[in-house]
Amino acid sequence: MAVSILSRAQASQIVAEPYPHIVIDEALPPDYFAELEASYPSLELVANGKTIENNSLYLMSARAVCDNADMPEVWRDFFAYHASPAFFEEVKRFWADWIPRAHPDLAENFGKPLEDFTIGLRHPGQTKNPDNREADLMMDCQFGVNSPVTQVSSVREPHLDNPAKLFAALLYFRHADDHADGGDLEFYRLKGRFPKHRGRNTIDAKYIEKVKTVEYKANRLVTWLNSPYSIHGVSPRSVTQLTRRYINFLGECYAGKQELYFTRTPQQPSLLKNVLNRLVPGASA
Repeated sequence: MAVSILSRAQASQIVAEPYPHIVIDEALPPDYFAELEASYPSLELVANGKTIENNSLYLMSARAVCDNADMPEVWRDFFAYHASPAFFEEVKRFWADWIPRAHPDLAENFGKPLEDFTIGLRHPGQTKNPDNREADLMMDCQFGVNSPVTQVSSVREPHLDNPAKLFAALLYFRHADDHADGGDLEFYRLKGRFPKHRGRNTIDAKYIEKVKTVEYKANRLVTWLNSPYSIHGVSPRSVTQLTRRYINFLGECYAGKQELYFTRTPQQPSLLKNVLNRLVPGASA
């Protein structure tokens, strides 16, 4: 039976700045985590025939895991639960006080309150795949592996996530003998007005300042709400033959009146400031 990554999460410990998030150490019971870690799949399996390049991301989603008889049962159960309506019920309870602040017009945009959302298992293709509109919120759980580093680099510069994403979570599976520098999650704050994005929602460094570093550490969970302020990236990693491993948890919505809703920037700066003040009282945009 799967153990939820939110089993030790307390909403009272959510941190507001620079946007709502929480970091939980020893997120899973040690014995359970060790069982998962012992059978974490290889980079080659997750990459599924793709060319392995320097410090690059390779993903394997729940649809490739849950019904895969070659995958250990402990992982199939883990993925099935964390891509299920039952897990989303936990997510809703945990973020109940914060989702209305971050997205006050959510019910208007989707034609129903979050409590009435239908849940599905995400298909490949994101917005290009019409099957991702078969339910209000599409869940997924993914093996995420960053390949070995032959040249010091960041696997992901400061950016915003997929604009269809409501929430995100990462559970780290750092190798016990991984002594490489970097690979930490970094949270950023805007210095001023919201800038235009570069490719893949990347935000130029001149517009932001780093406010928090979450060390890449085994059995550490970090989860946050997606919003126009949820800017994050990964610090450059030193040369190493070891991979950087984690599980990625997410819920995305493609059926709203406004597509790509969750990081859509309000057209008027005053509206953007109002959203930020709901998240971080006294802040400014």
